[in-house]
Amino acid sequence: MRLHRTCIFLFMNIVLVTSAREPSCPACSRYDFEERLLERVLRNKLVIETMLKETRETNIKVESAIKLMHEDRGKLADSLNGLEKSNTEMDTEMKGKLQGALKNMSDSLAFVEHLQEEMGTKLDNTIKTVMTNISDALA
Repeated sequence: MRLHRTCIFLFMNIVLVTSAREPSCPACSRYDFEERLLERVLRNKLVIETMLKETRETNIKVESAIKLMHEDRGKLADSLNGLEKSNTEMDTEMKGKLQGALKNMSDSLAFVEHLQEEMGTKLDNTIKTVMTNISDALA
């Protein structure tokens, strides 16, 4: 960038030197021309220095913005990793609880079936006993 500015500066000076005319006053023409040329060169130098300063300031701002973006990206990556870990832990916990609930339901269902069979057997025995008592009472 600096080389580019230097080339532009030199090119402008060459163009100014080749296209400049000597004033018509022979006594002061050479010094007047050189003075004006020097003023132009100094003005160009000031403009270039100002542009360089502004460019450096902009560069500093851009670099700090990029640094902040990298920091934010790191924070987001850490947050994402934490969320993925939490998601995995919750999935594992949910699967464990669901399996426990299914086992409890299976055990409860087996117990209810056992009670139903037992109640059916007791009911059949009670009915047989009642029928036997009724038969004996009628006979």
